[in-house]
Amino acid sequence: MVDSHLHFDSPDLGEILELSSACEVMLMACGTDVRTSTLVLEEAESHPNVRAFVGVHPSEVSPGLSLEWLPGYLERASGLGEVGLDPKYSPVGPGTAQTNAFEAQLQVALAQGKPIQVHSRNAEKECLRLLGSLDFRSVLMHWFQDEESIPEVVQRGYYVSFGPSLLYSKKTQRIAAKCGPGQSLTETDSPVPYGPLGGVHGPALATSVVFKLAEVWQVSFEQARLAVAANAVRFLGPSEKG
Repeated sequence: MVDSHLHFDSPDLGEILELSSACEVMLMACGTDVRTSTLVLEEAESHPNVRAFVGVHPSEVSPGLSLEWLPGYLERASGLGEVGLDPKYSPVGPGTAQTNAFEAQLQVALAQGKPIQVHSRNAEKECLRLLGSLDFRSVLMHWFQDEESIPEVVQRGYYVSFGPSLLYSKKTQRIAAKCGPGQSLTETDSPVPYGPLGGVHGPALATSVVFKLAEVWQVSFEQARLAVAANAVRFLGPSEKG
């Protein structure tokens, strides 16, 4: 099983790591700033099933943000993330702090040939525009919701990750159907809780997401699980360890 996007700022972290290791769940843990990027790197170094992604989330961007630490961190990590754009937190557009930070982080990942995880809520087209000018080997659009842009995402060969909202969101199910088994990954965005599911959270939900993907794609659970696992290995590429 694969949880391609989660965070380790949870009081249940010890339990999550123990359970995911016992169940052989691959965790792609994302940083949102230097503190959480440090945390995921440390845990990846001591847990074989954890892959660390480092970077600065749009919510943590401010004018004068320093990224001097990023190249060294990224050298030790599997990839860049969670980075991107989100107008909920501050203005998005040419010359803004968010866009400058996103572009600067993309350049670091491009120079090192690392895969990236992109946050694009309500800024999907701008993220795609910026990504389109760069030749990335491997891109994951985390919780991508711009349904009309899916053909472009698929044509570019980007991956899209689907979380527990797939269990109840018809829109997300339509997007998953369009992405198909070849470009889809499972995620939980832990520790985000899911109200329609009773407020539960955590990597254990990845199994339920695979069940729903199998239903959407009209394949068996095992076929869906193997497709997601293969996509995870391709997404990580040369950064994959072990």
